[in-house]
Amino acid sequence: MPSNEERRQAAREKLAKQNERREADARKRKVKAIVISTAVVAVVAAAACYIWVPAGPRAPLRVAAENRYKSQHVSCTFGDVDLVAKAKQNVEQQRKQPDEYAAQIESAKKQLATLPAEQRKLLEDQIPQAERDVVAMRQAIPEYEKQVGTVQALVDGRNKSVQKPSGTDVPNTGTEKGTITTNQGAIGFELDRSKAPCNVETFTTLIQAKYFDNTSCHRETAQPGIKAGAAGLFVLQCGDPSATGLGGPSWSSPDETPTFLKADPNGGQDAMGSAPKVLFPAGTIAVAKGGPNSGGSQFFIVYKETSLPADYSVIGKVDDAGLTTVQAIAAKGIAPGLGKAAPAPGKPVTDGKPAQPVNITTMALAS
Repeated sequence: MPSNEERRQAAREKLAKQNERREADARKRKVKAIVISTAVVAVVAAAACYIWVPAGPRAPLRVAAENRYKSQHVSCTFGDVDLVAKAKQNVEQQRKQPDEYAAQIESAKKQLATLPAEQRKLLEDQIPQAERDVVAMRQAIPEYEKQVGTVQALVDGRNKSVQKPSGTDVPNTGTEKGTITTNQGAIGFELDRSKAPCNVETFTTLIQAKYFDNTSCHRETAQPGIKAGAAGLFVLQCGDPSATGLGGPSWSSPDETPTFLKADPNGGQDAMGSAPKVLFPAGTIAVAKGGPNSGGSQFFIVYKETSLPADYSVIGKVDDAGLTTVQAIAAKGIAPGLGKAAPAPGKPVTDGKPAQPVNITTMALAS
């Protein structure tokens, strides 16, 4: 049997071994922690290089993604518009126009005797209508003066409910479908961002703001081509909440030339500028304008092939059922517009307002 001293010595040796094991385990844990920390730092550093360093292995992927994004977006310049000033300017033009037109008529009368018989007969037939138009122009001046107040009400009211698009990162791909609900029937449509991204951005902004709801289509044309078989001007124009032809949002959109349209073989150059005429197919939706880069909310729907200068931005098309609806509206005829006299008996009105009002209840994008 071991003595008490031997037992105490054995206990001391056991305790020493336990302490040695504890110290060894502690050293192992410390070394392991250092190794793990070093590995984590290395991984983070490597990931940073992988993602951010221009020369890193992921740089080509990032650049490709950025380039793809840039190719699918554009920047648009939306200009500010003083609609009231334009309405006042229009009044001044309308006040001068009757006298200018009357002077042109008198000049034409003096030239009658010098013209060949065929041209003289054509001009003689046109003069009576022109003289009636002069009378109608003079009578319409008070109405043009009232339009200034109508446009002012638009600016102070509806226009304050919609903000101009920022113009940055505007998508140039994709389509937006929707429906124009009118008292004459539904008109389904599809907006195409690839054709006119800036103008489509304007229209999607306005549609989402319910800008077109409870408005009317203020103009319709049915003007045949000058030559037999040539395209004429066949459109229904809408989108002006003031219904004056002078209204729209308080900003303008840039022109986006429809290079994809076919040239009009009978069109030549536009009489008012250098843009060649092209053919707008039936069903086309395009942006109305009064000068360069002056697109706004007014749009026209082509219901029969139409010849126009190639500077009207095409934003989309109506569907087959919608085209049928617009053609049915056109078939009901046209009433003389403001400042236009009724034509002689037996001759149709070719430019005015729809004979039966076309009221837009809602214009909405599909959800």
